[in-house]
Amino acid sequence: MDNPIKALKDEIKNRALIYYEIYLQLSAELGSKEAIRLMGKAVYERGKAKGEQLGEKIGEPDLARLARAFVEGKNGMDAFGHRVVEVSDTRAVLRLTRCPLVEAWDEAGLSPDEKTTMCDIACQVDFGKFESAGYHLKFRCRIADGAQTCDMELTK
Repeated sequence: MDNPIKALKDEIKNRALIYYEIYLQLSAELGSKEAIRLMGKAVYERGKAKGEQLGEKIGEPDLARLARAFVEGKNGMDAFGHRVVEVSDTRAVLRLTRCPLVEAWDEAGLSPDEKTTMCDIACQVDFGKFESAGYHLKFRCRIADGAQTCDMELTK
């Protein structure tokens, strides 16, 4: 593959479209609320597995180590544009400057409400990851909602 970052983004975009197709099928069978609940639960569980790995890497919750881990170790394969905005003893603000998931949903013609719903589901991986590693996560803004970035505020 000539461009591994493009290949990675394409795989993430494919995942975004899979989420959407699963959501459409589940919504048709079970209704939108139940589809969101079930998908969010499954994606959250995947995040928990990633959070266990994060916890093993960092140890006890430490916001400075978390921020370093957020931007390091990408080996040049950063499809989301990870940045650290702020780190203190009480919080870390981590930023994503792009989102291949939202790009895929834009390309597929999803409405703003549909993109928000899909992001509500997809970001459960982040909640599962960070909560299982001992942090509290709050999104300050999200690209899917029309912001320029996704800003995640993490506290212990």
